Order: sequence, then C-alpha cells, then structure tokens
Amino acid sequence: MTGPDTGVIDRVDRSAPSPRKNRVLVVDEEEALTDLLTLALTFEGWHVETLATGVDAVRVAHRFAPDAILLDMTLPDISGVAVVSQLRDSGIDVPVIFLTGRSTLDDRLAAFAAGGDDYMTKPFGLEEVTARLRSVFRRAGLADTSLLFADLVLDTGTGQAWRNGDPLILSRLETALLRILIERRGDPVDGTSVIRSLGLAGHTVTEAAAARAAHRLSEIVDHDAEPLVRSSHGTLWLEAPVAHE
Repeated sequence: MTGPDTGVIDRVDRSAPSPRKNRVLVVDEEEALTDLLTLALTFEGWHVETLATGVDAVRVAHRFAPDAILLDMTLPDISGVAVVSQLRDSGIDVPVIFLTGRSTLDDRLAAFAAGGDDYMTKPFGLEEVTARLRSVFRRAGLADTSLLFADLVLDTGTGQAWRNGDPLILSRLETALLRILIERRGDPVDGTSVIRSLGLAGHTVTEAAAARAAHRLSEIVDHDAEPLVRSSHGTLWLEAPVAHE
C-alpha cells in the first residue's frame, strides 16, 4: 500500500485478511532435502515451491514470482550457474542462494560472477538457511518489521537500513531519526518535533546534536544517489524522486 505521492510503502497491511506471503523457489533434485526445506520454510510462514531441474526453474520463476531462490549448483540438466545467467538475462533479479556440495574457490567465484547473492555448502542446518533468507527479506523490505520509502529500507527489528540494497552505516541516533522521517510519510518535521520524537525513542539530545544527526543522515542516505532527505528553514522530510519516463 503506497501513500499518495509520498513514496512510502507499508509492507504489511495488517487490516487485510490474507497478506501476501514471501515466496521461496527451491531448486534441487534431492527430494529428501527439498521436503525438509519445504517443511522448515513453510513453518516460517513462507510460500514454497520446489523443482528438480534448471529448465523448469527458469520457466516457473516467471509464473511464481519468487522473492528468493534456493538453487543447487549441480542439477541434472543444466548447471545452477547457467540457471542464474538465464534468470538475469530474462530480467529476474531476485536474490539467489546457491546450495552445493562443492566448495572450491573457483566454484564460489563462478556462483557470484553469474549473479548469485549467497553460497551455502552442504551439509547445512535448516536454521542457517532460514536465517540467510530472513536476512535477504529484511534487506528487500519484505519482513514484518520493514519500513520502506522509495528505495530506502529500514528494519525496525534490527536497526539495519539499506538504500537500493546497499547497507547504510548509521548510528543509533541517525537510525532513530530515519525511522521518524519514514513514519511521517514525507510530512515535514521541525527541529522541536525531532527532538521530542527522539526523546520518546529514548534519545536525549540537544538541538545542535539533532542538527548534526540530520546532516549526517542526509550525507549517508543521499550519497551517490538521488536525494531523498530534504530540509528547509529548520524542517526536515523525505521526498521520493520524480520518476523519469
């Protein structure tokens, strides 16, 4: 759900009867493994579909629209590296985590060169898989704790933030300020309101400290990207970039 002209997305609409589940496509020919993964990932509340071949993976990915893919590197028809290359060529850029029994440096380099995002060597624990996927979903703004504004993601559970998928290194004060701005949905907030809101979040700051945090936040969020953080006459807000046709 997107607010009018704000760029803010509420990832989870808690008033909706059936919010969309995160989708995971599992591609591995080992049926026992895919059964275990299906059980574990379904328990997390995610929608899982399993396949055994690379050709099917490329075909089904367009229909299933997964949010993440767990992909064996060695499949009976084509390699996992070839699958990722075909997915990327066809415009599917969702995160891919390789599952493989091969662990050489050349294998890892090939996986990442093809466009893979992570690499797990068999045998692995199911808890490790779910942890990796939770991290992927937080970064993509697909967690229940996600706040989004344009290409900016803040995970309120961990305090981590990303811009276009790249991590932002923020102090606790800067993170608290960013949360205030996202929750304001683009409405300007003046310095007094910032200090009051930070106080409610557990931060006692002076006007000068709040101003420094605002300046630093602007530098970090807008570094090498279209500006999102705006300020004027002592007020601060987020403004989504205008889409270029």
